[in-house]
Amino acid sequence: MPTDLHPATAAHVPEMGRILYEAFYDIATTHGFPPDFPSTELATQVAGLFIQTEAIYSVAALSGADVRGSNHILQFDEVAGIGPITVDVASQSDGIGRQLMLDVIRNAREAGFEMIRLQQDSFNMRSLALYASLGFDLREPTAFMALSGAGPADPNVRAATGEDADAMDALCREVYGVSRRNEIATFMGLGLPAIVLDRGGIKGYLTATSLGHGVAESDDDLVTLMTSMGAMMADSHAFVPLRNAELYRKALAAGHRNVKVMNLMSLGPYEEPRDAYAPSVMF
Repeated sequence: MPTDLHPATAAHVPEMGRILYEAFYDIATTHGFPPDFPSTELATQVAGLFIQTEAIYSVAALSGADVRGSNHILQFDEVAGIGPITVDVASQSDGIGRQLMLDVIRNAREAGFEMIRLQQDSFNMRSLALYASLGFDLREPTAFMALSGAGPADPNVRAATGEDADAMDALCREVYGVSRRNEIATFMGLGLPAIVLDRGGIKGYLTATSLGHGVAESDDDLVTLMTSMGAMMADSHAFVPLRNAELYRKALAAGHRNVKVMNLMSLGPYEEPRDAYAPSVMF
């Protein structure tokens, strides 16, 4: 039966969540890595959250009434971030992944986005080839790191508030060259923790979970935020750009440990970030 693409709805979420869990579990454990989602329940929650968020376009691949895969693209600010994309394990040689990628790229282009980015598991040769064939360029290998909970949290680190938005956005623009203001506000509004390093002014910030990102004025400031996040929130993670060798070494020395390596890839214009940054699982 042919596969058709449709905007994802609440009715698709249970199967999207199951496939999201099983597909990531299969590829990760096959290569000896822990799965991204510890349970079908969490994967289903993520799928449900994404289709309910206005700035996220979600698409389902259907064979009749059966869900065979899904993809998402976050369109909060100036850069569109793709993922997670998943295809049912039994259907992964049927070209569905390419269909799903072309669809979200089309949607982003129609919405006016020139800059599209994603992160790709370095051990997944199939997705690496797919994204490269679609025109994505590899920009940065990143270490996905489990943050140490040994602390201590820096006394100048505190929870971010709405009053910090201007300072956080100004720092993000300085480091990334783009704004992530709406993204930060949305995820904070959904309850994802965010912290700032405040020394009489915002020197850096870090938002939690793999969806989060961070920027700082220096490598030391970013490591301070990572260590504080680890002390304040159990089972925390952050991405570290591996070409910033000093930042990576300092993160290791602070007790943060590698989980896996992912590749930051881009389609369209790309400006190299300045100073210290920690990308999200999207970019």
